[in-house]
Amino acid sequence: MKIINPVTQLEVFNHWYKVEGEVFLHRGDIVNPLAAYNDLVWNLAEIEDADIDKIYICSSDDWSDDGLCIPDFKVKTAIENYKRSDFSKGKYKDIKDKENIFVKDMDGLDNRLFLVADSLNGPFTLIEGCKRSIALGNLGKLTGLEVFLGISPAIRGYIWSRYAYS
Repeated sequence: MKIINPVTQLEVFNHWYKVEGEVFLHRGDIVNPLAAYNDLVWNLAEIEDADIDKIYICSSDDWSDDGLCIPDFKVKTAIENYKRSDFSKGKYKDIKDKENIFVKDMDGLDNRLFLVADSLNGPFTLIEGCKRSIALGNLGKLTGLEVFLGISPAIRGYIWSRYAYS
């Protein structure tokens, strides 16, 4: 990841609220641990090509239940599984709908993803924007994308990053 500049946690959470609206207020299970990490440092960063193999989908088991994250939770795996789908239901349909919006207008949806890691070298876990990341990845638009990246050694114990470290 190429660091562009530091940002505050308030900037990150305000943007997240802008993306999700009231849903953000019900994301305490994801947000509260991050707010509690005293050493979490947020940055605006740019995804570099070498980073893509180190990006993982949020460690929520429904991603493997849907078949997107089998055999692992790498975003590359999810993109490959998505490509083989019929896009007719569940997450597959939602991702296809997002992809169609991006094809028409890259700014049709917010494309700022939210990632966390224990170090600048990764692995990186998507905590918001998982479906958008698959749509963007399928379109070849992940490299060069500006993202929010939170870094803290505590991320190794963060429940939503567990599959990045297993």
